[in-house]
Amino acid sequence: MIVVEDVSFNYHLPTGDEVPTLKGLSLEIGDSGSLAVIGPNGSGKSTLARCLNGLIVPRTGRVLVDGRDTADPENKWPVHQRAGMIFQNPDNQLVSTTVEREVAFGLENLGLPSQEIHDRVAWALGRFNLEKYRQYPPHKLSGGEKQRLAIAAVASMRPRYLICDEPTSSLDPGDRRDILDLLLSIVEEYRLSVVFITQSPEEAVRMDRIALVVDGDIAAEGTPEEIYQESARLAAHGLDAPLAKRLADTLRTCGVAVPTDIVRSESLVRWLAGRAQESPPSQGREGTPLDDVHSASPAPDANPAVSPSMPPIIAFDQVCHIYSPGTSLEIPALRDVTVRVMPGECVALTGPNGSGKSTMIQHLNRLLKADSGSVRVEGADVSSPKTDLRKLRQKVGLVFQFPEAQLFEETVFDDVAFGPRQTGVAASEIPNLVNRALEQVGLDPGRFSHRHPLSLSGGEKRRAAIAGILAMEPSVLALDEPTSGLDPHSVRQVEAIFRTCKAKGTTLFLITHDMDLISRLADRILVMENGGIAADTTPVRLFAGKDGVTGRPGLCDLLAAACEAGIPVDSACFELEEAANMIRACLFNDNHHASPGENHPC
Repeated sequence: MIVVEDVSFNYHLPTGDEVPTLKGLSLEIGDSGSLAVIGPNGSGKSTLARCLNGLIVPRTGRVLVDGRDTADPENKWPVHQRAGMIFQNPDNQLVSTTVEREVAFGLENLGLPSQEIHDRVAWALGRFNLEKYRQYPPHKLSGGEKQRLAIAAVASMRPRYLICDEPTSSLDPGDRRDILDLLLSIVEEYRLSVVFITQSPEEAVRMDRIALVVDGDIAAEGTPEEIYQESARLAAHGLDAPLAKRLADTLRTCGVAVPTDIVRSESLVRWLAGRAQESPPSQGREGTPLDDVHSASPAPDANPAVSPSMPPIIAFDQVCHIYSPGTSLEIPALRDVTVRVMPGECVALTGPNGSGKSTMIQHLNRLLKADSGSVRVEGADVSSPKTDLRKLRQKVGLVFQFPEAQLFEETVFDDVAFGPRQTGVAASEIPNLVNRALEQVGLDPGRFSHRHPLSLSGGEKRRAAIAGILAMEPSVLALDEPTSGLDPHSVRQVEAIFRTCKAKGTTLFLITHDMDLISRLADRILVMENGGIAADTTPVRLFAGKDGVTGRPGLCDLLAAACEAGIPVDSACFELEEAANMIRACLFNDNHHASPGENHPC
């Protein structure tokens, strides 16, 4: 058992100030089972995780791992053996030259026999789908592949406790689901205990228990049903309940008496299917099946800021890029990519991890150069020797998948100010520019300007990185997983920023696995697969079908499950109210059924 007793911890800033992060927190973690830790960005979740395996020692209070105090230097090795840590950013824990050696590294440090090391490496590579990368250097993998490797390396050591700090945040929907299934199966198979920090209520609801951390302390603890019953308390802290709970709440406002203890999708679908059996199948207008009515609904209008008569702002023409060409590690990352993006469009770039998404956007400001083909921004070939890279990179702002890769100054203020200073903005204008950018991303300049960037939480780092790009006022904003690691309130803040940018005519290029964000924001979706463009379409057209490459928004999946259970609803629906309309119509056999986009009196 891990026992956390009245733990407090402060971070020390270069200015001499202290940031209190944990404030008298107490918690008990059993020898087996799963505990989700949820809470707003900056509430202390990652600090708590590092206390659990002795990476940091509390200022006051104590942490006992199977009775061993983490503050005792003699306990460091046995504590680290028992409590394995998986970080949000896998680059923080990958140290070896090949994937195979990375998995073996921890096992060798445990002093295991050679044959057992061999067997466990083979097990980890197979279970985590890494066999084909056995001899690859870890730094050549995509972000999601690195995360799978980091999880595999820790899981192969079979610790008694797995401390996971948002380990699925950078994975595509398929990998995210598979990795969570795998982690939970390992917990069950080896009778481990997992502490799973997450911003996803859909992940948290799958755990045995949930601890809500707010302002450095435990605000609530209980089963998923107990924690998610009180939606108002979660909303007060900027958090969301699981989708099934939110849909159930919406249905109750429409007069459908869904039990208040339903928080899981399978439970909601099962209850709705039971109610549907009490009524004959619903029909749409003039006897048309409801699915046909909805599938005939037109796609939303295109972004009004986009004019088809304009020349494209971004043009890829048969672009190819190969990593480590001519070696045994050669990886074709882009294959004949041809794409046109119009000014003011919001284009989402999605697809499996390793499909070439990050490689593609790094060609926009020539961080990478095409091996063949051409990339043009506002008509200028970015590979031309005549291209002014400073002006290009002012024009095309890029936010990396892991924001700490681009945070390097001593204070947040100086980091955000760096770009404007390099482009000749007058010194007198810098403070207003920086403060405005910080306010745009929800970081109070009074609280954050003097902070060291690396003292921020993961979500705060991401918003600081976005602020540094917004301060440049680029015409193209390219972001790699912009909502990864953000709590729901911060996601809404960032989404509002993107909407403001769209309204101003900024072209947005978003790499994201967040299908809900795509459904709300994107004009177009480019689906990448094996380095090429597998589809160029709209959210409605893509999510109307069961696409195995991209996944779909959670509401679409829930409605698809309801349809399979005998409730004739359209799964290509992105709004809770519209979904509630359709379900209510089926259950009460209404004569009029609202199609997506049409309001119902409920």
